[in-house]
Amino acid sequence: MIFQIHGGKAKRINTKEFKNELELHQLIDKNLIELFEIRYIKDEHITDKHGRIETLGLDNSNRPVVIEYKKTMEKGQLAQANRYVMWIKQNPAEFELLVRKNLKVDDEIDIYNSRIICFAQEYNIDDKCLALALGAELWKYQFYENDTLVITREEEPEQLIKTSQKHTTMQKAGITQTQKKEIKNPKTVEQHLELSSTEIKNLYEEFNERIGNLSSEIEQYTTWQNILYKTSVIIVELNIQKNRLRLLLRTENGEIDDPKHLTQAVPETHKWGKLTHIVYVNPGQNMDDIMSLVIQSFKSTQ
Repeated sequence: MIFQIHGGKAKRINTKEFKNELELHQLIDKNLIELFEIRYIKDEHITDKHGRIETLGLDNSNRPVVIEYKKTMEKGQLAQANRYVMWIKQNPAEFELLVRKNLKVDDEIDIYNSRIICFAQEYNIDDKCLALALGAELWKYQFYENDTLVITREEEPEQLIKTSQKHTTMQKAGITQTQKKEIKNPKTVEQHLELSSTEIKNLYEEFNERIGNLSSEIEQYTTWQNILYKTSVIIVELNIQKNRLRLLLRTENGEIDDPKHLTQAVPETHKWGKLTHIVYVNPGQNMDDIMSLVIQSFKSTQ
């Protein structure tokens, strides 16, 4: 329940309904950057055989995102979203052209690690089990009379969709060329650490335990290059280097309270979104100093 306090008196704010599914759809689409740091590509995209995709986006790891909306709980939402992910995998050239037509993206698009995000008011146990199998994110919403939108993540953690084959089709000067690329599946944490010294492994374990203790909202997932910690958006991007850890930290407005001058700003040419500062963590360094910076990053999402 939500209450508004005025003059020391509490007044309950009642829920209300969206007029229709389209109203919910348009509200989320207009605020994808603020809610999830996802760049909007297109909505209502019509495919030849897979149907109409409600919203397509690209996250700040360049992973495709399929978003499905339901005004109330409804069967088939996840199955539809999975069908659209299959369209992306089967039509990488068409998706890439769609991205580059609507966004400025210089880096490689991570086609085979697509994300599914679903919005509904409730989910049943079948939805939750299927979401775990598909690696989908289930988000519940409530809309209130004072135009407040509350979104909460359903129970299951995010998983990554993996594949064993990758083909990219590039289109130039009206000629279609097919190029086979090396597959870069996400590394596990163990793979990220396999060449590290015992000292660096212990340093990572200490950091991982400390950030995990900040909040149960914080989830960890891995990519080919990094280990990331997130709520609805990325808080910290961790890269394991030969003799140290490198952290990219989120800030709300590009500023961070750093009295010991441990951080440096990410150059504008290498920055996207709100991961604005770098800090290097060395063996023997005071982890309390590092965590004071990480706590600021976490609070910027609250």
